[in-house]
Amino acid sequence: MGMTLHSPLRRNMMDSRPKSLVDHIVSVRRRVETVIGQLAERFSAERTGARMLWQLVSRIYRKVAAHPLCVLINQSLGRPLLDFEGLVTE
Repeated sequence: MGMTLHSPLRRNMMDSRPKSLVDHIVSVRRRVETVIGQLAERFSAERTGARMLWQLVSRIYRKVAAHPLCVLINQSLGRPLLDFEGLVTE
């Protein structure tokens, strides 16, 4: 059992992977970058202000756990999954 890592190719390299695989990789990467950006911006995940390790772990855990909760609420309301601002403003 192993793992295959796929990385973006340079402009001067030929891509032998199937287009469907490349498209899937691009869509997953965009989703991951969106989630990381939301954690950093909306939940201030880059700044915790913790003085002790247990405070840091607790704050990061709360911030990471809040993201899927917001996605679940949006899904149950039939809203776009990553529209967290709409939960607060409406």
